[in-house]
Amino acid sequence: MEWQATPYTLPLALAVVIGTVGAAISWRQREGRLELWAMGVQLSLALWSLFTLLTVSAVSLFWKRFWFALFLPTIPMLVVTTGLFTLNFVGRRDWLTRPRMVTILAFPVVTLALTLTDGIHGLFLTEVAVDRSGAFDELTYEFGIGMYVMGAISYGVAIGYNTMLARRVLRSRNVYRKMSAVVSLSTLAIGVVTVLSFTGLSPFPHFMLVPLIYLGIGVVLLLATGSVTFVRALPVDRLFAVVGSRFEDDVPLARDFVVEAVDNGIMVLDEEGRIVDVNSTAKRMLGLDRPIGDPLTTVVRPEWVLECDEIGPVLDGDEPVHELDDEVWVETPNGERCYQVTISALSDDEAAARAHVILLHDITDRKRREEQLEKQKETLRARKQQLEHQNERLDQFAGIVSHDLRNPLNVTSGYLELIDARIEDDTAAVDESELDEMKQAAERMEAIIEDALTLAREGKAVTETKAVGLAETARSAWETVATTDATLTVETDAVIEADRGRVRTIFENLFRNSVEHGRADVSVTVGDLDDATGFFVADDGPGIPDEQKEAVLDHGFTTSEDGTGFGLAIVSDAASAHGWDVTVTDSETGGARFEFTGVDRTDDDFRTADVRDGSPGPSPHAEVDNRPVDED
Repeated sequence: MEWQATPYTLPLALAVVIGTVGAAISWRQREGRLELWAMGVQLSLALWSLFTLLTVSAVSLFWKRFWFALFLPTIPMLVVTTGLFTLNFVGRRDWLTRPRMVTILAFPVVTLALTLTDGIHGLFLTEVAVDRSGAFDELTYEFGIGMYVMGAISYGVAIGYNTMLARRVLRSRNVYRKMSAVVSLSTLAIGVVTVLSFTGLSPFPHFMLVPLIYLGIGVVLLLATGSVTFVRALPVDRLFAVVGSRFEDDVPLARDFVVEAVDNGIMVLDEEGRIVDVNSTAKRMLGLDRPIGDPLTTVVRPEWVLECDEIGPVLDGDEPVHELDDEVWVETPNGERCYQVTISALSDDEAAARAHVILLHDITDRKRREEQLEKQKETLRARKQQLEHQNERLDQFAGIVSHDLRNPLNVTSGYLELIDARIEDDTAAVDESELDEMKQAAERMEAIIEDALTLAREGKAVTETKAVGLAETARSAWETVATTDATLTVETDAVIEADRGRVRTIFENLFRNSVEHGRADVSVTVGDLDDATGFFVADDGPGIPDEQKEAVLDHGFTTSEDGTGFGLAIVSDAASAHGWDVTVTDSETGGARFEFTGVDRTDDDFRTADVRDGSPGPSPHAEVDNRPVDED
């Protein structure tokens, strides 16, 4: 095969390189069908330039006609790929049904079959020859009916996609308007120069004008594809400001002003979930810089989201963008903010929606006011409960004064009257037993008053807590109780969040109850519950009858004539003040067992330490024996 050098060799070869590079870049950046068809456009222009180069470089008629026959199908190929790219670019991919795709793709395939057999039927070229009179050999021909049919179909399709691109330019904002303008002007320029080639007005042979202007258009497309900064620098808005002023239409300007000035953040997503438009409010709310063109899942990082519900799977990419309404706490450069996020489809039919709009409304102040109001309500409820509790204590105290204290007072008053009568009668002597009765009555009144004060004190709600070691507190309480031959076994190293004084009161009253109602050598055990949500105090005494287990915690309940009936009631109130529940049951040895649940336990770091002074405590499983040394 003989070749010739022409003035068009270098420009055409450069156009081939630009088209090939553009196709490779589109392929590497592919995320969906849009980039795939963009690659098809660049590849079509590269093949257009290549076959034109081979046509003008060949010398023989056969090879010139062969390469030109391969060139002709690149015209419908460029039209088809540009049309498919446009449908994806403007969000009309739903129009591409399978029958339509087959019809569209058949256009360049049928053209290729006809051009390769054109020597037989002559539908595309007639009077084909080689002109060797000039500086280089040039293929000459006349267009047949097939060329005009192909041209008519191609221009019809081109008018359609150029119209869609123009509408996209007018309806877009920000960088998407500039990108749309670049694509629209490029396709329009290619369409115009092909008209010159079809009509014979082009100064260059064949359809060479397209590769030549592609040297400039291709570079612009490469820069626009690889750099958003380049697209932003294009003076498209300035051009629209000049052209748009002639139409006296303020609607787009007013729309842009409203979108930018509104307090709500606005983001528009295409069907691929990429951000195609965003106002300055949304950028400020989310701390974004240049999110246009990026997927929502990469712009809003999951680690920014502190709390959400429905939108979580969308941001993670597990679900496609769909209509929803959610409240989201996010970490922003301005601190933690709460946004009301509403996603709506830009269509009456969610399934057919090609785009979605996201509205962001900052409700942080409202949520914080709601939280403050809820805290105030909780405080009021707590105060109300405390007042009700105090009223109950007043009623109980009144009952104590009117009932429990009246009996010992009556005893004392009666004996005092007898003593007074005997003092008036010098012959009468004071019975020592009567003085003992008065002393016991006074001691009982003192015990009742002390228990009543303790009951009132322990029943108040716990407002301040700290880490309390159960083992250390139990041993400390055991030392204050007259336990004689009784023994204490501690089987816990738990540290709980509680009021130390009230926990000690609980242990003291339970230990005293075990000693007073059990044997002299009763054994008491303090340990953890199996589910580790609380603790228990158990003994091996006679236990509590089933019919009395619910009543033993009531105020005033006692089985002893000299008991006040407040010991276990104090235990119940101290536990309730912490929010704990107390259950009375049987121990493994048949004695009494008191279980405390709902107890808050602190970290393991606090365990086995004396929380009071910070020094290590004794072994949590050690036994405490209060028997005198000489009895061992």
